[in-house]
Amino acid sequence: MVSRKAAADRNRERILEAARALLLAEDFSEFSMDAVARKAGVIRFTVYYQFQSKAGLLEALYDYIARNGDLAELAEVFRRGNDPLQKLHGFLRVFAQFWQSDRVLIRRLHALGAIDAEIGQGLRARNERRRNGLRVIVESYGRSYQPFTPLAQPIAIDTLYMITSFETFDALMVPGRSFEETVGIIQKIAERAIGFIPKYIPAPKY
Repeated sequence: MVSRKAAADRNRERILEAARALLLAEDFSEFSMDAVARKAGVIRFTVYYQFQSKAGLLEALYDYIARNGDLAELAEVFRRGNDPLQKLHGFLRVFAQFWQSDRVLIRRLHALGAIDAEIGQGLRARNERRRNGLRVIVESYGRSYQPFTPLAQPIAIDTLYMITSFETFDALMVPGRSFEETVGIIQKIAERAIGFIPKYIPAPKY
């Protein structure tokens, strides 16, 4: 049993790496379960046995790059401290690091999600989890800093949801702009979205 599980795990890893390589190819329009099987050196049945469908394979691939992109650090963001503003900054940085970790692959996965309803459904479910995390932070910010009006709170959540998306990050990472500069821009927009105004500390006079 242990030997069979180890073999299955190795096959799964090879299939995921094959899927990633095919999606990163210059022409990924021919991406299919058959092509992945050939690339991984396994039979077609093995790919279906592991992932059931193309949507299932791409969901698993998204999980795979999420692990490699340290998206699991989100749990630590919510555990660390009580200041919602710090949580928001941590949330923004974790997602920016994830989007940057495999940017071309994520761009192509999102492109497939736009034309395939089943793949798109999985991506929308992931995005809703991101929205729910932001909702928790916004509600905490309203209790700790200043309450939101019934109209302002959903607008703040929607704005944060938009600026933490891959599409926003990808658009802001223009040539010549560093990752840290991009994160700084996103953080400033986020602070304005929740109405946070940094305290002005005048420079000392000599």
